[in-house]
Amino acid sequence: MVFMTDHSLKDTQAANPSASGPAGALFEGQVGAHYLLTLLAESDPRGLPGVTAERVELQRAGEGHPLDDVIVRGTTRTGSPAVLEVQVKRTIRFAPADSVFKDVVEQLARAFLTLDVSSLHHQFAVATERNSFKITGAYQDVLRWARELSSADTLIERINRKNVGNDDMRTFIATVRGHLGACGCANDDETVWQILRRFQILTFDYDAPGSQSLELATERCRDVLERIRN
Repeated sequence: MVFMTDHSLKDTQAANPSASGPAGALFEGQVGAHYLLTLLAESDPRGLPGVTAERVELQRAGEGHPLDDVIVRGTTRTGSPAVLEVQVKRTIRFAPADSVFKDVVEQLARAFLTLDVSSLHHQFAVATERNSFKITGAYQDVLRWARELSSADTLIERINRKNVGNDDMRTFIATVRGHLGACGCANDDETVWQILRRFQILTFDYDAPGSQSLELATERCRDVLERIRN
């Protein structure tokens, strides 16, 4: 098990967490600590079910990871390598005018250039502290359908079907498509589907009263310490 960080980055996109402001730096540290605790507890990493975590890395843009804040590496139950790249954004709305989401989609577009689409073991995620009805509803439904359905045509048909998809879903797809096209990436149905079926929205509610994320972290700390004592 390895926990790694690197501050000698050459890529100008990479940033030290302390440069993003106190609240952002704290949240980024909490998300990194979550995955470190996952590794120490030998639990499945959030966003990589069925995977044994082996290493956690921070700030890896200089090593070719467009979503670089937290990188989790591990192996599946069958021994295949698996990777989760997480970009930490304390607040993100996923709306058409949201510049934060636009930046994330551009990062996904860069990652897609070298992505092996024959495997789903390379996943991407945005970790956010703020939740909303659209995030827990329409947006998560789109991402779940993208993972579950077997083709781009099936996904788009379902989202466009009356009384099945809804305007929030269609706006989300259109926003992703528009941002991909704006940065010069292909934005046809197949590309949109291939990206969305590897993209996840992970909410960590550390700042909320009665935080479930904080409760989980506390329990895992107790478990790890108990294991060490025994």
